[in-house]
Amino acid sequence: MTDKTYKEIIKEAQEYIIRLAKKNGWMWFYKMHQTEMVCEAEKLLTLYPKADKKIVIIACWLHDNAHYPARNGDEIIAVKKNHHIISARQAEEILKKYKLEEKEVRAIINCILCHRNTAPYRAGTLEEKIVAVADTLSHFTSIFYLTYFKFHPEKTLEQMVAEDLAKLERDWDDLGLLPKARGLVKREFEVLNKLLKNYKK
Repeated sequence: MTDKTYKEIIKEAQEYIIRLAKKNGWMWFYKMHQTEMVCEAEKLLTLYPKADKKIVIIACWLHDNAHYPARNGDEIIAVKKNHHIISARQAEEILKKYKLEEKEVRAIINCILCHRNTAPYRAGTLEEKIVAVADTLSHFTSIFYLTYFKFHPEKTLEQMVAEDLAKLERDWDDLGLLPKARGLVKREFEVLNKLLKNYKK
């Protein structure tokens, strides 16, 4: 992949996402998660320089495409379970326009499919692990855990805190994919963990 093609793909991905985010009211999600994830991926790439940066960054920009067409909270929750599959299909359509090698396309698509690191799509390659871990790291470095309260008003505060804490602990476990990742957000994890556990008392 040439540098020119790489820049063109990133530009198209950003414009596509921003257009949908503005249209459907998800600019807060774009700022909170999308850009934050790319920043975390850049940090991981400095720790794991053998990874293919272009594959990783393109996958980061395209990994959550399925969320942006949602028009409300109910729709984003509905698409969440399969958003990695839908996003991978959408990414494949975008990538068809460019002269990429088949192995490059597959590498990007697999990173998107595996970014949740759930069966049957487990992160295996270094690039897949970086995308999955960058996604999780962005939860610790943004207000991600606070947004849980926005989308589940039907639940009691106690239920939401318990589920938020469970998500925090799952995310911490997921960082184990890359040994150096936990050190980047150890303090954030400790603060959030203490805050949520103190409320439960």
